[in-house]
Amino acid sequence: MKLLKFQSLVALLVCMLVTGCAEKTPHPGEQVWVNNCKVCHEVGLAGSPVFGDVNAWKKRIARGKASLYEHALNGWGDMPAKGGNPDLTDDEVKQAVEYMVINSQ
Repeated sequence: MKLLKFQSLVALLVCMLVTGCAEKTPHPGEQVWVNNCKVCHEVGLAGSPVFGDVNAWKKRIARGKASLYEHALNGWGDMPAKGGNPDLTDDEVKQAVEYMVINSQ
């Protein structure tokens, strides 16, 4: 019985490693982005850098995360503070920034 459980575990691990059948854990900022940032950053509304556009994000990322956080938290140009959602915590905004940066490098 123990051998069967061990073999099942090994088979599951092999499946996860080879085929990627394990569920991917979403980034903590993904849902914040979907619910708050996507409306502008998906299409570049009002000059916002488009999600995933490496060239649009390159110079912003080069300024450092402190600058990105500052702009996201307090607003920048046409972007309102916290993307217009004052109910977001600072950590949620920072997670959304992280999510956009990771997917735009």
